[in-house]
Amino acid sequence: MKLEIENLSEVRRKLRIEVPSEEVTQEVDRAYREMGKKAKVKGFRPGKVPRGVLELYYKKQVEQEVSDTLVRRSVGEALREQALEPVGLSWPEALPPVVAGQDYRFSVEVEVPPEFTVSDYLGLELAAPAVEVTEDMVDQRLEEVRQSNAVLRPPAEPRGIQEGDIIILDYEGFFAGRPVDGGKGTETYLEVGAGRLGPEFDQQLLGLNAGAETTMTVTMPPDYFHPLMAGKVVDFRVKVHDIKVKEEPDLDDAFARSLGGNFQGLPDLRQAVREDIIKVKERERQARLETQVLDQLLSRTPFEAPPSLVRQEQENLVREQWEHLQSQGFQVMGLDPAKMVEGAKPQAERRVKVRFLLEKIAAQEGLSVDEAELDAGLARVAAGSGRDPAQVRQFYQEKQLLEVLRRQLRDEKVMKLLLEKAHIGAGPAPEQAAAEAAAEQD
Repeated sequence: MKLEIENLSEVRRKLRIEVPSEEVTQEVDRAYREMGKKAKVKGFRPGKVPRGVLELYYKKQVEQEVSDTLVRRSVGEALREQALEPVGLSWPEALPPVVAGQDYRFSVEVEVPPEFTVSDYLGLELAAPAVEVTEDMVDQRLEEVRQSNAVLRPPAEPRGIQEGDIIILDYEGFFAGRPVDGGKGTETYLEVGAGRLGPEFDQQLLGLNAGAETTMTVTMPPDYFHPLMAGKVVDFRVKVHDIKVKEEPDLDDAFARSLGGNFQGLPDLRQAVREDIIKVKERERQARLETQVLDQLLSRTPFEAPPSLVRQEQENLVREQWEHLQSQGFQVMGLDPAKMVEGAKPQAERRVKVRFLLEKIAAQEGLSVDEAELDAGLARVAAGSGRDPAQVRQFYQEKQLLEVLRRQLRDEKVMKLLLEKAHIGAGPAPEQAAAEAAAEQD
């Protein structure tokens, strides 16, 4: 076999392969022998069909099988010979015909991991404010808890809708006379004044009585979450089924005890809320520091991400977005998957580069995950999901996710090392400081 390699980019290689005629002939002969054993041709006993007759009936099929065999075998040999570990492989769309007695030539493109080293990754300069919890934060969270435990009751006397009411309604949005995909709700609970369907929508509800049916024209906010309604003038058909008012409980010891959780009174609930806020802020601080680490390392370590992996990650991101929208009851029929995939490219490219970056640092530092650490990771997953560790392991094995988990745990070790060796200041993060400096100049 003859092999020529052309570097198309940092991560793309073109392999030009030539299989010698002797091997081609041997493979063609072997294919016809195998075909002769199973071919059924009228007038001939199995295994006794002449080669010429087989060629008459099965030539195209044999040539296809031989070309597939030669390509796969020779590409595998070429990769092993050159010690290439492809992350993507583009087979020829139309394989050249196979002719016994002639050399077989073809080319394929492969994508390989980028070759680079990471330097100066220990001792990074990072910044993040220390975690602080004020009494106002605790008060605000307690108020959210109180509101979430409010009871809905009819108004004391029949009346029209007022600010703060909870109403049950049907609605459907129309743009240019046509229904808007995802712009419909049936027996939907809506808090008047919360702006779920925009402030104009809420304003036009005021004063309506239970049982009222009306049509209203609303200019939707330009940043409205529904892309088919954002910034548009939408006509809504509305039917109000019922009006409710919220009756909030008193924030006292009795309320705290009613929540369970071994709260003896309001001080216990207050302390639990404080601890929960601390945990959330610590996770946010950790995420902010990790983002700074990756931003710095990516900016000083330029390399190309394999296009096929980026494309795969784009599709993964869009699938995640799609499933999330559907789980929220959002109608996705009006969305353009192609535009969503293209829009996901920057995030996908970053994800792929981060994966290679952390893998490279792990290799340079000799970091890996042994079986005991993998078991601990599975136990952590089990504890978080409330399932038995053995069941979790079985699930990961059946879905072939153990190596994915091992890679995640390895990445955590890498990030832990980078943060332990970093110099972390208590000031604002670099991007926040830059924004504040720009604001001062303005």
